[in-house]
Formats: sequence, structure tokens, C-alpha cells
Amino acid sequence: MKRMLALTLAIAPVALVIAPAQAQYTGPGATPATTTVADVRQQRDDQPVVLRGTLVAKLGHERYRFKDATGEIEVEIDDKDLPPQAIDANTVVELHGEVDTHRIKPTDIDVDRVVVVTPR
Repeated sequence: MKRMLALTLAIAPVALVIAPAQAQYTGPGATPATTTVADVRQQRDDQPVVLRGTLVAKLGHERYRFKDATGEIEVEIDDKDLPPQAIDANTVVELHGEVDTHRIKPTDIDVDRVVVVTPR
């Protein structure tokens, strides 16, 4: 047991030094291009997406209806990922997240970040 603890304590600092080297790729093609609801329906599961449009309705706990010029889709936004300012059905937002495909229910988006788009 003491050998295992000693080994763990010896490896921990090395793991902390190596961890930053495993950061995500940030070069060309790493940032998903802004896409549309129509395009999302053709994407594979876990594909990163950026959508620009409005949240037109709250459907339930952390579930919303998102709309852009090409259609509507259900999105899941954790309360902690919502911006501090109020959002209504006229507020243009940019949603950063991933496509979430299912066998039984329709495709939706798991949102990681919501950015309010300021009018120009």
C-alpha cells in the first residue's frame, strides 16, 4: 500500500506537467463555422456547431426552441451557460455547442456557450 501511495505521489507532478500538452487543437479548421439549423440535421453526432438566431421559447428545464432563417431546433442550455443579461425572443444569440443525434427523438443541440450578438 505504501509503495502504491509513493508511486502515485511520484507520478502526479509529471501528469500535471503533461496535461497542458493535451489541449485541444486551435489551428485552421478548429473553430466550427457558423452553420444553420438545416445544416445541423445533416451533421453527425458530437459535431461542433455555431448557430446564430433567436431563442423563441422555453420548453422546460434547460430546454429551449432555437430559430434561424432555415428552421427551428430544440437546444439544451445549462443554466450556468446562459449569459448574465436577459434574453427574449428578439435577442440575437450565437450558440456554441455540439450536435446530439438520437435514435428515437429528433436531433438537438447540446449548447456549451451562449453569446448575445450586439447589433451593429
